[in-house]
Amino acid sequence: MSTKKHSLTPDKLARPFVAELAARFPPVLSPRQLAELLGRSPKTVYEWMARGRLDGAYRKRGKHALIWRDKALEILFTGKEWS
Repeated sequence: MSTKKHSLTPDKLARPFVAELAARFPPVLSPRQLAELLGRSPKTVYEWMARGRLDGAYRKRGKHALIWRDKALEILFTGKEWS
C-alpha cells in the first residue's frame, strides 16, 4: 500500500458540489448534513468532533456546530490515520 498522500485542491473538493448537490450541501453544514453527505449517523459526526478528528473544520456557536464542508472532507480524506 502506498504511503504517498494525495492532496485535495479546493477545485477538486468543490467540483462535485454543483446544482442540486450545492443546494443540499452548502459550504457550511450542520452535523446532520455532514452525516448525510458521508452516509454516517449524526451521532458519529458528534463523536468525531468530541475526539478532535474534525478540529479546524468546525466552530461551535452556542449549542450549534457549523462545519466547513470542504475543510471537513479534506481532513477526513487526507488527514492522519485513525486507530
